[in-house]
Amino acid sequence: MLLMTCKEGYERILTREIKTCALNLSTKGKGWVLVKSEGEVLSKPQQACLFELCFAYHILENPVHLSAASVNGFAEALADLFITDIGQQRIAALWAYSFFSSGNEQLIHRTKTVQKCWLEKISKKMSRVAKLAQEGIPYSAGFAEGFFVHFIDFDQAFVSFNAFSQGQQRMQMDVHAPSRSYLKLEEAFHVFGHEPQKDETVIDLGASPGGWSYSALKRGAIVTAIDHGPLKEPVRSSQNITHLAADALTYKHNFHEPADWLLCDILESPDIILNLLHHWFSRKWCHHFIVNFKVGREDPLALLREIRSRRGGLLQYCRSLCIRQLYHDREEITLMGEVKK
Repeated sequence: MLLMTCKEGYERILTREIKTCALNLSTKGKGWVLVKSEGEVLSKPQQACLFELCFAYHILENPVHLSAASVNGFAEALADLFITDIGQQRIAALWAYSFFSSGNEQLIHRTKTVQKCWLEKISKKMSRVAKLAQEGIPYSAGFAEGFFVHFIDFDQAFVSFNAFSQGQQRMQMDVHAPSRSYLKLEEAFHVFGHEPQKDETVIDLGASPGGWSYSALKRGAIVTAIDHGPLKEPVRSSQNITHLAADALTYKHNFHEPADWLLCDILESPDIILNLLHHWFSRKWCHHFIVNFKVGREDPLALLREIRSRRGGLLQYCRSLCIRQLYHDREEITLMGEVKK
C-alpha cells in the first residue's frame, strides 16, 4: 500500500497517472490518494515509474492509519508508535521526520502543533534520540527511512517509516523579486538539482516583469530577457541583463555558442510551447532548460505522453528530463532538463 500526496484538486489526475505504474486506487481525499499494487512488493519498473510521477508530491510506503480526538492524544499515540518501532535499535546518526498535511491553513496549524507536542514527548522519553532528529524527507533517489506523518483531517493521519519526496516545497519569497513567479523558478532549481552558475548565459523567454530573470541574476548569470513588456526594478537596472523588446516565440538565438540556460514562462497553449521547444532543442540552442506549461483545460496526461514520446516528443533531444507539478504551479506543469550535446 502507498499513500501519495498531491495538489488539492488533482487527486483524479494523479489516480489516472498512477495506473501507468500498474497501481490501483484504494481510496482518496483532499490532496491524497491511497493506492495498492498488484503484488506485495513493487517491481523495479514500478519503482522507476513512481519516481517519475508528475503530480505526486510525497509517497509513503505501507502507511498506518491513526486517529485521535485531541492534539495531546495524537502526540501520545505517535510517540508510542515511534518508540515501539525503534525498539532496541541503536540510533547513532541523524534520522528524518516530517509532519505535513493538505493546503488547508487550519489543518496545517494543527499538524505543526501535534508535531511540536510529539517532539516534546519523545525528548522526555528518549532525549539522545530526539537530539538526532532532522526535519524533512531527504530528497534522494529512493525511499528514505524515518518517521513521516500526513494528516488528512483534524482527527486522522497516516504514518509511515519509509517515504519518498519528489522535491516540491514551499519557497521563501524575496522581497526584491519583481513578481511571485520568482518562487516557481526557485522551486524548480531545487527539484532539478541544478542552477545557473556565475557568468553562465541565460535566455529568459517571456521575461516581463522579471521574476525569473531576477532569480538567475542573483546567481551571477548573464541574462538576455526577451519580452515586449517592461522589466521592473531591480532587474531593469542590473549590469548583467540585456532586455530585447521582441517576440519570445519568434526570437532566434544567433550567438556562436548555445546558451547555458533556457528559461521560458509564456502564457500560451501547450502545443505552441512544444513547437517552440522542438525549434530550440533540435538546433541545440541551449544546454539546460526550465520551461513552464500552462495546462488549463488541456488533458495533462495526454500532454505528458506527447512530451515523453520517443517518436516526435522531446525525449529524442534530451540527456535528462524531469516533469513535475510544483508546489507553486497552479494549472501548470514544469519541465526541467539537459539537451544532448
